[in-house]
Amino acid sequence: MVTNHSIVIATRSLMQPLPRSFRWGLSLGLWLMASLTAGCADLDWVRGGWFRRVDTANLPPCVDDNCYCGDFLSQAQAQTVLESFPADPYGLDRDGNGRACEDLPPAPPPLDPPSPVPPSAHLVLGNPSHAGTVNPDNYLLQRPQYVLAYSRDRKILHWASWQLNASWLGPVDRQNNFRPDGALPQGFYQVTPNDYRGSDYDRGHIVPSGDRTRQVKDNSATFLMTNIIPQAPDNNRGPWRELEEYSRSLVYQYDRSLHIFAGAYGQQGKIGPRAITVPSRLWKIIIVYDRLDNGNLGLTTQTRIIAVDLPNRNLVNPDWRQYQTSIHRIEVATGYEFLSDLPEALRDLLKTSLE
Repeated sequence: MVTNHSIVIATRSLMQPLPRSFRWGLSLGLWLMASLTAGCADLDWVRGGWFRRVDTANLPPCVDDNCYCGDFLSQAQAQTVLESFPADPYGLDRDGNGRACEDLPPAPPPLDPPSPVPPSAHLVLGNPSHAGTVNPDNYLLQRPQYVLAYSRDRKILHWASWQLNASWLGPVDRQNNFRPDGALPQGFYQVTPNDYRGSDYDRGHIVPSGDRTRQVKDNSATFLMTNIIPQAPDNNRGPWRELEEYSRSLVYQYDRSLHIFAGAYGQQGKIGPRAITVPSRLWKIIIVYDRLDNGNLGLTTQTRIIAVDLPNRNLVNPDWRQYQTSIHRIEVATGYEFLSDLPEALRDLLKTSLE
């Protein structure tokens, strides 16, 4: 018999009534299925269990995959996550006393006050941590190819900022000349390539070699060790590299211009005899625009923003799109201020933009 029903009981004629007990059981089963399905509308699968859905717009991006105490700037930040997820799927309350990550500082460090710095095309959209030349753990290094904020104590950068357009791309091969950065001031240890030896981490670029291929000196500048972090191989060779290649494709294929911020935060150990910090998470913000004839960036409410925040670990998802987030949530995680030189209304809109 041909019917238009989605379920057909083939072992019994459809013209015969079903036994009362079977009908009762079927009705109960359908009712339970409907109830569970309706209840799941407010649930999310987090760390191996179902939890009540939480508005994460003001939480750090680690809650989208897995948070560790090393991902947070302060105990207060970790506590906010614990209170948002009282069942503690991330294991932040280790002793069950209701307080998360008690070894962390009670509050995040304040931003340094803004200080005057030489103008740079790479700072046209702001200086996220107010880096300058006074605080050795927020030290600004400026080059023609990029700018970055460096930490003397962590021995890695906080962030880098650079522009990418067709004028930076050309035929130059990868120079591969990793070397110490002699531009660091006296009293800073100059990290060497050998400091990474035997660490099981890649020497990962923040400003990619592939973004500076017009001239040899430009590509070579990306191999200074101040632009390098200990990066998990699966991360460096997987979603991080794919995002780098995707951003360049926007220039090659569509002649777009990009302003890029990227960096690392958190801590999950140290490597080498000089105790170089291994960051627990990496982030990148890409602002895609068409430069106007007058030289302005031409940013509007329709400007495309690509923001990602991903764990610095192996076994990450190879698709960087799985780690997309908002600029605002990266600010929550890092304490930085992005796009500070834009008009307030436009800045606030772009910070909350999601693809």
